[in-house]
Amino acid sequence: MNKLSVGETVRFAYAFTLRELGTIIGLIWVPMVALAVINFLPYAIGDASPPPDLNPNAASAIVLRGFAFSLVGILLSACVTVPVIRQAMGLRTGPAFIHFAVGAAELRLWGGYLLLFGILFVLMMGLVLAVVVAAVATSFTGNKIVEGMTVTLVLLAGLCGLLYALVRLSFLLPVVVVAENRVSFERGWLLTAGNFWRIAAVLFVVTLPPALLFLGAFGWLIGPDMVALFRQAQHLDPQVIADRMNLIMNSHISTMLGIQLIIAPFSVGLTASAAAHAYKTLAGNARAATPQP
Repeated sequence: MNKLSVGETVRFAYAFTLRELGTIIGLIWVPMVALAVINFLPYAIGDASPPPDLNPNAASAIVLRGFAFSLVGILLSACVTVPVIRQAMGLRTGPAFIHFAVGAAELRLWGGYLLLFGILFVLMMGLVLAVVVAAVATSFTGNKIVEGMTVTLVLLAGLCGLLYALVRLSFLLPVVVVAENRVSFERGWLLTAGNFWRIAAVLFVVTLPPALLFLGAFGWLIGPDMVALFRQAQHLDPQVIADRMNLIMNSHISTMLGIQLIIAPFSVGLTASAAAHAYKTLAGNARAATPQP
């Protein structure tokens, strides 16, 4: 069982991202712009804030459009990830100015992402069932403290289990798809055995700076409006507060999507290259795909 070096993986991720930043931008800007458009469409056509008296047919149409947007968005995310992983693994070389491909690897990763969401949904339903069973079982004691503590412990344990499964199942999924031409959760699970905390540390270090940049920009944009709203909150109904908060968020959505576009080369480069380096470390002489020009 190979052990992942946190320091080496983080160093590789930052070195690759900074060295290949121009190439990463060229590889991802077309699908990222398309993804931004897909994310903006629900706000542009009014699906993000439907009226409360919406009829069932219109509500069904919104749900169907949202499902379609999600499918396209997941595919575009795969189109963003695959070429960067190829670049990080040395399966692709040279610069890039414009790139957009929907090939076998992108479709495989798209299917892998959909399967992952399905697995997580089943696990979440299992957690909900476990919480309900714990609540019913302890309700017979007649002790609200025991019931509350039991439900809380089951919920916390379940959430920790979900996080553990998410990291083990998802971290190497894109790399396995690219390097081995297959969707295999088992492969990623076996390779990451005994490395959960190392992987968690790597993910924390490579995702923290982009997250802080995004949150800082988010706070800078909506901060003044939110402060003004909270000053008036004691004189407003909860529903009015919720409506105004939603209005504030929606008014800045285009700017936030633009900020995401700016941050994306760093966030995608860091996470994809960290996973690529981890795969090379953990898989050793694993079969790789044929390099592409």
